[in-house]
Amino acid sequence: MSAKKTILILSDWFLPGYLAGGPIQSIATLTQQLGNDIDFKIITTDRDFKSNKPYDMIKVNEWTQYEGRTVFYISPENMNPDFVLKLIQSTNHDIIYLNSLFSMLFAVSPLKWKQQGKLSSKIILAPRGMLGDGALAIKAFKKQLFLMYAKIFGLFKDIVWQSTSDQETSEIKKRLGANSKIIEVSNLPNTANAITAIQKQSGQLKLCFISRLSEKKNLNFVIDVLKSITETEIIFDVYGPIEDELYWNTCQENAKGLSQNIKFEYKGVLKPFEIGKTISQYHALFLPTQNENYGHIIVETLQHARAVILSDQTPWRNLQKENVGFDIALSNKTKFAEAIQNMSSMNQSEFDEMSKACLIYINRQLNIDEIKAKYLELFA
Repeated sequence: MSAKKTILILSDWFLPGYLAGGPIQSIATLTQQLGNDIDFKIITTDRDFKSNKPYDMIKVNEWTQYEGRTVFYISPENMNPDFVLKLIQSTNHDIIYLNSLFSMLFAVSPLKWKQQGKLSSKIILAPRGMLGDGALAIKAFKKQLFLMYAKIFGLFKDIVWQSTSDQETSEIKKRLGANSKIIEVSNLPNTANAITAIQKQSGQLKLCFISRLSEKKNLNFVIDVLKSITETEIIFDVYGPIEDELYWNTCQENAKGLSQNIKFEYKGVLKPFEIGKTISQYHALFLPTQNENYGHIIVETLQHARAVILSDQTPWRNLQKENVGFDIALSNKTKFAEAIQNMSSMNQSEFDEMSKACLIYINRQLNIDEIKAKYLELFA
């Protein structure tokens, strides 16, 4: 019998899905890089985010293997509390790891079952940035109501929280109390592909936005900033699944007001293996998100020697001092426009210096062996 711990992960989406972005990537890298040390079992759904079709060539409603992971893909007819509870109870495990906070079947219900004594194992909950101000402002009433209910009825009693940064630790304490049991350990990053050089002329800039198209990710804010730039030649390409059709329509309407010097184009959804190559075609990522607890796309951009233009609502701060980009308050659109003008004015030599700085910075930030050791502590 194996002496390794068995961690049962509950996640709304997993590989081969990719449309849900960061939450999938967080579990994919965790299970890939710690698979030799820990036995992971993953319970998830049989289709991607907002998809009405199951994955091709995937066995459903039974334990199966996917790229070395042990996974149970649940079909829609079995997505009910009775089935999920029995599945958890019948699966040997030491710890349950929840990859969400507001998922009804994969977070809220397991917390209730734990409280009711139907589950006895330790629960670790990774809120994935859902307790940040920006995230809670979206569908605020429903979320605040749940948090109030959870506090009153002790739903979070004995729960261990995993934060991925100082910022997220502060958010958890702010919402749930200073006595919350929190273990801070960063997400594990992907390994980067080869670095590709790009030409940079003063007065020209290639920007990309790679994320889900939703209010939280703040694409409309980007368009507002770009509307104030009337001379610099900018290519601005948007990639990502349309999560909120109404919000995307608003963005498209707003983009009609861009000056002719801004070339705006939506280029669809990227598969994970396409992201690195795509990032390399641009000078910077522009992602003024309302909240991000980690930001896999931010890390991957820096790993590919490209700068990032962000809000101050992510863990990635003091970027200008490091010469790797900008982190700016969302209340100051003028500063964002200045950052765009700053990057636009760079010549090849200045841009190459920034690219080198990006690699030095992210390699210093990501001590993978140290992060792995912290996960082993988390799961001890």
